[in-house]
Amino acid sequence: MRMKKTVTIAAALAGLALATVIIVGLGAGHVLNAIAKIGWLGLVDVIAWQLAVFVILGVAWWLVCPGAGLLTVIWGRLVREGGETCLPFSEIGGLLFGARAIMLRGVTFPRAAASSLVDVTAEGIGLAPFLLFGLLMLLARKPGSFVILPMSLGCGLLIAGLAVAYLLRGKLLHVIRNGTAKVMTTWSKDAPGQADALGSELDDLFHRTPRLAGGALVHVICWCGGGGNVWIAYHLLGAKPSILDALAIEAILSGVLAVGFLIPGGLGVQELTYVGIGRLFGMPAHLSLALSLIRRARDILIGAPALIVWQGLEARDLKGK
Repeated sequence: MRMKKTVTIAAALAGLALATVIIVGLGAGHVLNAIAKIGWLGLVDVIAWQLAVFVILGVAWWLVCPGAGLLTVIWGRLVREGGETCLPFSEIGGLLFGARAIMLRGVTFPRAAASSLVDVTAEGIGLAPFLLFGLLMLLARKPGSFVILPMSLGCGLLIAGLAVAYLLRGKLLHVIRNGTAKVMTTWSKDAPGQADALGSELDDLFHRTPRLAGGALVHVICWCGGGGNVWIAYHLLGAKPSILDALAIEAILSGVLAVGFLIPGGLGVQELTYVGIGRLFGMPAHLSLALSLIRRARDILIGAPALIVWQGLEARDLKGK
């Protein structure tokens, strides 16, 4: 556990150093001027669009979490995102936060945990065609780009991983059951029972094919919504990408961040990717870097309040007990 924490901190520091080098190298003044150009109203536009995307993300989770209220899972999705973007945790940490948030609203542990895993699976399924679109756009615009090979590998690995997970779902459920029992031994006297309940819930939800397919389809819309946010931010900064270019930039960035998940918050990786991919699509480097920083500001302004409110609810729940 200590080694894992050390690696996480080291990765975060390395990413922060990389981001600093990029900002200094491109000229901090140009970047700050670009950010100042959009103003607070521009930032409000970016945040409002992302909040709308979060509502749709909540719908995707709600589809694979029968019995939960829509507002409950939208709230849980906000907390999950806050854990992933505002704190030095992996996506697993964010999943745990989101699941716990909806448990406070009455969703049982097996349903909250199982639906979180199913929702992530649906998100991965939805990501596959989005990545493929980004790859096709690259082939059309820059057929000799160095990014094509890693993008092709990323698409292939994602599709292969989803296929293997589906074919071996029985064994995966067994591993999750045993792992949950071990983790919960120190928290609950009924750890084996909770693990069995989680396994049964996972088995049930994964076999609700229409719900899983619907969740994946909604996630495709959400990925495209992220591209819409890129389009809005670039236009506020003064660049004029087409909507297809903005979608492609977001698709490629999503693929890179999925690979670089070990670096908390994608520090440095996000900045470098925005600059590199933006150039391929004719976007000035300093505007692409400004876009990355605006995205980070957006994530903090959305995620931090959600985490604060969630902690307040946790404290009230503990006090009530």
